[in-house]
Amino acid sequence: MGKKKEQYCPLTRWQYFTKTLYHDPSSTGEFTYDGVVYRKSEALQTVESRNSRLQMGLVGLMFLAFVLATYFRSAMPLAAGILLIVAGQALRLSRLPKDILSHLTDTGRREL
Repeated sequence: MGKKKEQYCPLTRWQYFTKTLYHDPSSTGEFTYDGVVYRKSEALQTVESRNSRLQMGLVGLMFLAFVLATYFRSAMPLAAGILLIVAGQALRLSRLPKDILSHLTDTGRREL
């Protein structure tokens, strides 16, 4: 069976954010969307680098929330941690440029 084709819709900041949520986008200078390989601008790579540091801080916060919840035997540190993590992810999203396509250059390569 072939790979499921992505349903085409214009690339938005939200879609870029969700496509790069589970890996470190600053580790590569390219981004693939709908089979097209794009090269990222320096400005976008700088934003992603700052966002990766924020992401590591959020992971540390999650660990701290679990430790505190275990120590105090309460769900309140977890609830506070979850709220702070959601706020941190919203901050990561807001740091991305609104027009993400203006920061991507088509390399001419296609992914099959």
